[in-house]
Amino acid sequence: MSVSENAVIEKMVEDVVRLCDPCAVYLVSKKNNTKGELSGFKLCAVVPDGESPDSVESRLLLGTECPVPCDFIVYTLSDWDDCSNDDCSFAYRVENGGERLYVKG
Repeated sequence: MSVSENAVIEKMVEDVVRLCDPCAVYLVSKKNNTKGELSGFKLCAVVPDGESPDSVESRLLLGTECPVPCDFIVYTLSDWDDCSNDDCSFAYRVENGGERLYVKG
């Protein structure tokens, strides 16, 4: 990642941590334009059980600002644990092919 890409994505991860206190955050995908500049990306947040993924996703979409398009996917920890072990699921692909950017210490 270039310095500017890294700064944009790091800022969004900081915002996600501030807004929903996730267990983990993954970079699912990113796109660059023909100049090699970041043109969009997708993050996955794994939140504690009891949180509503739809509510957290709305909170993230409304509570963050990003200079490029950014999308969010949200799983509860139990759903993540179930799905990330199923090689047919999206969570499995994220767990095994995404980049883990944050893990709650």
